[in-house]
Amino acid sequence: MPENSEPHHTYHREAAAAHMVANIPRVHLDTPVEKVIEALRGRLYDCADTVFVTDGSGRLMGIVRINDLFGNNAERIGDIMEEEHEAVLAGDDQEEIARLAIRLNMIAVPVVDEHGQLIGAVPPEAVFRILRDEHMEDLQRLAGITAYEGRADTALDAPIMNRFARRMPWLIFGLFASSIITLVMMGFEDTLSQNVAAAFFVPALVYIAGAIGTQAVSVSVRSLSAGEVAIGPLLRDELIIGIFIGTVLGTFAGCAVLIVFGEASLALAVGLAVLGGGAVSALAGFALPWSFLRLGFDPALGSGPICTIVQDAASLSLYFLLVTVLVL
Repeated sequence: MPENSEPHHTYHREAAAAHMVANIPRVHLDTPVEKVIEALRGRLYDCADTVFVTDGSGRLMGIVRINDLFGNNAERIGDIMEEEHEAVLAGDDQEEIARLAIRLNMIAVPVVDEHGQLIGAVPPEAVFRILRDEHMEDLQRLAGITAYEGRADTALDAPIMNRFARRMPWLIFGLFASSIITLVMMGFEDTLSQNVAAAFFVPALVYIAGAIGTQAVSVSVRSLSAGEVAIGPLLRDELIIGIFIGTVLGTFAGCAVLIVFGEASLALAVGLAVLGGGAVSALAGFALPWSFLRLGFDPALGSGPICTIVQDAASLSLYFLLVTVLVL
């Protein structure tokens, strides 16, 4: 099992080559299984969870998982390998490693050069660390904070002014954008003055819209991170889900208002507002990250704060309009 040597290159710290190890089991596809097992005995590898199968020129042909190796009675290693197994290039970003590991349920991810020759593999512990880092990065971006930088405690250990500077931009945007909600409230001042009870349900509507929108943003970012996706069917599904959720919550809310306040028209307005707000929030929450991507921006960056303003303004406008039409 000879080991290939990779020419010296300088890769960024999130490149596949920065996570890979080169001391891995390599075997030709015509090698007998018994010979492979014998060769593994007494050898110490940096990653021994998978045997990587190559042709005569060192090109990756497939992999054999260690369980299949010891649990199969095949004669040749080529008979039990997973053929045409995908790999990442040495310069690929670690996000490609995460996508491949999830999609193909991989323990170790092979790394090849531009000619398809096997140069190493990303071991399981590195794959787990990458998956966690990518997850943390998405969480921080959803909050409108600068991208995660490799360790869970980076944001906590950073200087106070650094943490302050990371959080402020999107929050300042949110502060100015929230004036839209203030204008909505001002526009329906007469409605509120004529029916004070209408104001009681504003916090609940804002919360429901925010919760539905946040879920939709998370689903959207997760879908986009999985690679090429058909946005149309997913957008349709999220809209249907938002309508279903809004219908259920709107029914509960309307019944509660009817029981407590005894006003059928106000109960109908609240119920319809929750229904409409759920649909709008789901649509906005899912479409916003996709729109960011289409415009060339990071689909997760600030989606949460921006979506909050959109869904709150839309939900409250719909609610006060319904109260004006149905109650007054």
